[in-house]
Amino acid sequence: MALHTSVITTGPITPQVELKADEGGEFIVHGPTEPPLQELTTAELLQQQFDRYPEKVAVVSRWQKTTLTYRSLFDSSREIAQALVARGVRPTDRVVVLAGNSIEYVELLFAVGGIGSVFTIMNPTFTAEEVLATVDFIEPKAIFIADRIGFRNNAKLLKELADKHQNPSLIVQLGTAEKVSSNVLSWHDFRHVQNSKTQPDLHSLEQYWGRGDPQDALSIQFTSGTTGSRKATVGTHSNLINNALLVGSRLGLTPDDILCCSPPLFHCFGLVCGPLATVIHGSTVIIPSDVFNAYASLRAMSEESCTVVNAVPTMFQAMLDHAKAKTLALKLCLRTGIIAGSSLSETLIQRLSVELGLTGLAYPFGMTELSCVSFMTTPSKVSLLNDRSSVGTPLPHTSAKVVDSDLITLPPDTRGELLVSGYLLFSGYHKNPQKTEEAIVRDAQGQPWLRTGDIVTLSASGACTVVERVKDMIKKGGENIAPGDVEKVLEQHPDIATAAVVGIPNVRLGEMITAFIQRAPDAQGGLKSKDVKIWLRSRIATHKIPDHVLWIGEVAGVPDRLPVNASGKVLKTELSAIASSLVRGDLC
Repeated sequence: MALHTSVITTGPITPQVELKADEGGEFIVHGPTEPPLQELTTAELLQQQFDRYPEKVAVVSRWQKTTLTYRSLFDSSREIAQALVARGVRPTDRVVVLAGNSIEYVELLFAVGGIGSVFTIMNPTFTAEEVLATVDFIEPKAIFIADRIGFRNNAKLLKELADKHQNPSLIVQLGTAEKVSSNVLSWHDFRHVQNSKTQPDLHSLEQYWGRGDPQDALSIQFTSGTTGSRKATVGTHSNLINNALLVGSRLGLTPDDILCCSPPLFHCFGLVCGPLATVIHGSTVIIPSDVFNAYASLRAMSEESCTVVNAVPTMFQAMLDHAKAKTLALKLCLRTGIIAGSSLSETLIQRLSVELGLTGLAYPFGMTELSCVSFMTTPSKVSLLNDRSSVGTPLPHTSAKVVDSDLITLPPDTRGELLVSGYLLFSGYHKNPQKTEEAIVRDAQGQPWLRTGDIVTLSASGACTVVERVKDMIKKGGENIAPGDVEKVLEQHPDIATAAVVGIPNVRLGEMITAFIQRAPDAQGGLKSKDVKIWLRSRIATHKIPDHVLWIGEVAGVPDRLPVNASGKVLKTELSAIASSLVRGDLC
C-alpha cells in the first residue's frame, strides 16, 4: 500500500465550514475538505515518521526517566511486535492493556496495531470484578497489567487472573515488582524471549507487520458509562489516525511542538489527542506521571519547555491551585492546548491566561464513538470567553445535523439531538449489534449517522452549542431543564468557582433540582443558599432555580470536591445519590 504524505501545519487551521441545504431542504453542516484524509495504518505511520525524524524525540516519560526518539520508538515497537508474534498473537486478536500512562502504553499501541491485532484499553479504575468480567467478554489473546497504577496495587488481581482464569493464555506484568505467579511473564522476559521454541525472528514478524488495511480495527475502547452501562467501541486505524491528524491541524501542531499529556491514555482524549497527534505531526509528547498529578504536570510543562497542554477543567483547576498554594516558580512557554470534558467557567479561563500564559486554548466536542473529536474551536481565549458553551465548528471531513425526536432535520438555531457522519464513525460495539443499530441510523441515501444523545443547536454559521446530554436532562413538573443552563449562570457569580446541577426523584414533580456549589478561593462574605436563589431570580426562569443547594466540603455527607471519573467527567449519578440521601434527611 502506498504511503500518503501527512500534512504538517505551521499554525492553527481556520475552518472553512460549508453550509448546505441538502435535497429536501435539510440543514446540514459540512466541515472543510482540507487537509486530506490519510489512508495509513499505525505501522505505515510509524515507518513514515521514523524516515523523516529518526533522531527527534518522540516520547518522554518523566516518571520513568525514559526517552524514546522516533528511531527507538520504531525499533522497540517492532521488538515487542516480534515477541507478540512469537507468543502466538495474530491479526484480529485482542490484546488488553491495563496500565497508567507510560512508555509501554505508547510502544504497545504501535506494536499491537503493527501486526493487525486490536489494542484493547481497560480503565485502571475498574474493580477486580469488572476487570475479570471484561476479560471474559473481550476474550483477549494477551493482557498486559501494570503491577501498580498510582496508589493501586494490582498484585492480587494479577494473581487471580494467572491462577484462576484460563483466558488469556499470555499475561504480562508491567513494572519492576517481583512476579506474583509463575504463570505471569515479566515485561523483561516477555521482550527477551529465551525459549528456542518461541524465539522470534524477523521473517515471522514481516508476515504480519504493516500487512493490515486502514479500515481494520485498531482499538477497543470502553465508553465512560456515566449515563449508562459501558460499551466496547471499535475504532479503525483510519478513524483514530485521521482524527489525530485533524485535531492537531486545527491546533497548529508542528514538529517543533512539545505536548504535555495529562489525561489518561485509556481515554480517547488522552490517546488520540496525545501520542497519536504528536506522532502524526512529528511533535514530542511528554508523560508527566502514570496517573494525573498536578505538581508533576506543572514541572513537566516548565522543565520540558512544553508549548501545548491538554487537560480537563478539573485538572487545570488542580494545577492552578497547586501552583498558587506552593508559590511555584515556573518557566512556561505554552501557546495552546485543549480543554475538554465539562463546562468552562470564566474564572478558570482568565486564570489559565494570567497564571499559565494559556491564551490560545481550544474547546472540543467529542465521544469515543466519533474517534474522539468532531467539533472544535480554533485556539483562542476570546472565543472561549465570548461563548463558553460553543464547541466550534466541524473538523474537516465531518458532517452534522440536528434532528427532533422523529429524526426530522431541524433548521438552524433549533434545539435537538446532534447527528454526526463521516470518516470518524466507529465500526460498532464489540459483540453488541443491537446497540450498534440503535446508535447508527441511515438517511434516505444510505449514509450512516451517529446519534450522539446530546441536545445542541447548530447556528447558521455552523457553530455548535451543546445544551445537555439527553439522559442528563431534568424533568420537573412537565418541563425539561438542561443542567448546563443552570450551571453556566451559577458560575457567573463572583463567589462561585464551579457548580454541578442534578435532578433527584420527587413524587409530585417527577424531579427536583439540586445544585452542588464550590466556593471561589477568594470568595468575599458568607454566601448562603437563599442568597443564591435570590441572585438567580433575575437571571434564569423560575422553574430552573435549584430547589436545594449543597456546598461542597461544607455539609456532612457532601464530598470535599466534585466526584469525577478517570477522564475528568463529573459523576452526576453519584451526586444524585448524595443529594437524594441528604434531602431525605433535610440537610439542605
